[in-house]
This record gives sequence, structure tokens and C-alpha cells, in this order.
Amino acid sequence: MKRLEAMNQWKFRYGVAVLLLASAMSPSDAHAQAATAEKAPEKQEVAEAKPAPPVDLGALFRMHWTNRTNAFRMQNEQLQFVVLLGDSITEGFEVAKYLPGRRVLNRGIGADVIGNDLPADDNRGVLKRLDESVFNCAATDVFLMIGINDLGSGRTPGVMEQGYRYILQRIKTETPRVRVHVQSVLPTRDNYAKHNANVVDFNGRLKKLAEEFGYDYLDIHALVADDKGELKAEYTGDGLHLNEAAYKVWLAEVERVMKW
Repeated sequence: MKRLEAMNQWKFRYGVAVLLLASAMSPSDAHAQAATAEKAPEKQEVAEAKPAPPVDLGALFRMHWTNRTNAFRMQNEQLQFVVLLGDSITEGFEVAKYLPGRRVLNRGIGADVIGNDLPADDNRGVLKRLDESVFNCAATDVFLMIGINDLGSGRTPGVMEQGYRYILQRIKTETPRVRVHVQSVLPTRDNYAKHNANVVDFNGRLKKLAEEFGYDYLDIHALVADDKGELKAEYTGDGLHLNEAAYKVWLAEVERVMKW
């Protein structure tokens, strides 16, 4: 009898119909239970909807940065060799699709920057993740493209040049045999076109840095720019990020350099 009552209580708690529950009771109990169930509350108070809290984009970017660098540490155990290093434009380069079977690691992180002027508690920046991204994976080649988010954040080409120099110095010091391919920052269009003059300025500095350190300079900018110096419309959907047609242009340059 106790076991039957326990089963009835369990069914009631999980929304079993009143008639099913009443069939397991005595007639008097069933009538009492049904009567109780038929009584609708006179008034139900509806909780007032509260507006969703604002999205903290900075926190989301930092979380993404942390998750990606943790994944890099795990991938490093496989000792793959060619590294694509950069921001969201690099992260969008689908290695499995464009370079199937090649030993290539995509070390792009959306919204990332060079990182030389960030506070210590800001876990972003290529400078802060060179161990995970390059040094611990036995890289032979690094294709580096970084800087457009720095310009978008208001950093000057001069400040960016200093930070980029730090990146190249660390790679040259800690892994002198690694071949670095310094890639130009790409042009933009539409709402982002205001940065194009600084893009050209910074790319001139990058070319000189590459020569100073004895690295290649790959002018991807020239391959995707139109006659106004903007990113060609057929290569982008939002004026900043690349579509498949643009990635194929970039891919051809990587394959040319690697002789694949």
C-alpha cells in the first residue's frame, strides 16, 4: 500500500493526468482530487519580462582567445609544421578544405591584435601566445598576418610597428630556423575603408621589417585590391572579412611559397 501511494505521488509530481492518478485511488480520494484539480486559480501573476543584459564583447573575445590557445596546446602534441598566425581573417582560412592532407595549423583568433600595448590582465595579442602558437609545435614556417584590428582600435602604424618588431625578435631569438613569411595587412571597403590609408602606411613598415629580419614579405594586399586600393567587392561580404574566392587567391600564394 505504501508503495502504491509513493508511485501515485511520483506520477502527480511529473504531470500525470488527474484521471490516471485518480484511478489508482479510492473513489472518495479520486473525487476529492478531481475537485481540487478542477479549481482554477482566480488570477495568475505573470512575471514582468526583464531586458537582457548587454553583451560584453570584450569578455567574449577574451574567452574565445583562451579557448583557442588551450586548443593550440593540445594540437602541439601532434607536431605539425606550417603555422598560419593572425586574427579572424586567418581563422577563416579553412585548412582542412583548402589544404587537405597538409601539415598546417591555423593559429588565427578572431579580434586578436599585435598586443604590445595591452594591459597585463588582457589575455589577447599575438605577442602573448607565441609559445602556444609557434614555439611549442616545431614549426618550420609561419605565415603572419596581423594588424587590422589594431587600426580599428585606433592604434597608430608607429605603435603597431614597434609591437610587430617584438614578435619578429622573439621568433628570431627563440626559433631562428623558422621561416617567417610577413604578409601584408589586407585592404578593406565600405564602412571599413577609412582605415585603408593607415593600412598602406603600415604595410610599408612591414616590408622594411621583413627585409631587416631576413624574412619574406608577401604582398597579399596587391592581389585583392581594386584600382582604388579597396578590397575588391567580389572578395568580401562585409567589407572586411574574406569569402571563398579571396581565400583561393591567398591559398595560391601560400602554395607558391611552399612549392606545393
